[in-house]
Amino acid sequence: MIVKTIDDVRGTEREVYAKNGNWVSRRLLLKKDGMGFSFNETIIFAKTETPIWYKNHLEAVFCLDGEGEVELVETGEIISIQPGTLYALDKHDRHLLRAHDRDMRLMCVFNPPLVGGEVHQADGSYALPDEEPAL
Repeated sequence: MIVKTIDDVRGTEREVYAKNGNWVSRRLLLKKDGMGFSFNETIIFAKTETPIWYKNHLEAVFCLDGEGEVELVETGEIISIQPGTLYALDKHDRHLLRAHDRDMRLMCVFNPPLVGGEVHQADGSYALPDEEPAL
């Protein structure tokens, strides 16, 4: 059995900050944990906008705290995010993730699983483990 807390992850290599300062991701489960998916807490900092395109991953996100929105780049549709909202990027949707006036606390599942230190590449994606990151 695997048991971890957020405090176990803080200050370790499993706590990853965005290069642009928009978020911090605390990776509780990674590929090496052998579950077939990764699971993390991500804090999206207030009044930020992050362009994302998980072309290599599927992601499901559940909001625990804070409010914001996801804008689908292709259609311009805006989805409100608040505590209790789940959204799943099942079509590798390009999107803009925005936090409103306070931080959003999100729980995220990735398939294939993250390996640890991923941050968004220039196109908003995470590289696959066997790929060189595109800078």
